[in-house]
Order: sequence, then structure tokens, then C-alpha cells
Amino acid sequence: MVAEFSETTPWQYYRLFWECGLIGQVLYLKAEASGARGTGIGCYFDDNVHELLSFKDQQFQSLYHFTIGKPLEDNRLETLPAYGHLHDTTL
Repeated sequence: MVAEFSETTPWQYYRLFWECGLIGQVLYLKAEASGARGTGIGCYFDDNVHELLSFKDQQFQSLYHFTIGKPLEDNRLETLPAYGHLHDTTL
């Protein structure tokens, strides 16, 4: 997600990331509904995105990334019930 950024005020900065979260939530739902999975990725790749899109100044900024793909189960991971270690039968 890329936004015009050069003259952003603190309120607009907050709002831009709020909008990224809203768009990300829709992408999560759409991915799941189509049988895929999605995940948000913070902007650890800003410099690469700026280079790819030929951004030469601060007018536009990469705010958030999102990836969608086919789910792959990792059999090395184990899922346990929440608080299963307590074994309290009085609950």
C-alpha cells in the first residue's frame, strides 16, 4: 500500500495507517473466502519498493505490504487447546 506522503500531518499519518488496516482486513476476508490465505507485512521492503516504482523523493511512501497465497500446513507445528496444561475439571 503506497500513499502520497510529502505533506502529511500527524493526523493524516494516523489516518493513512488506519486505512491500511481497513484495507488489510478486507484482503484477509477476501483471501479466506477464495480458499487462499493472506498476511500483512510491515514495511521492511520500503527501499526495494521505492526502487521498483522509481520513487526518487519522499512524495510517496510504502506504508504496508500484504501477501496472498495458497495455504501450506506446517506439520512441524502443534496446536494445543488454550490452557490445556491446567487440567482443572471444576471449570
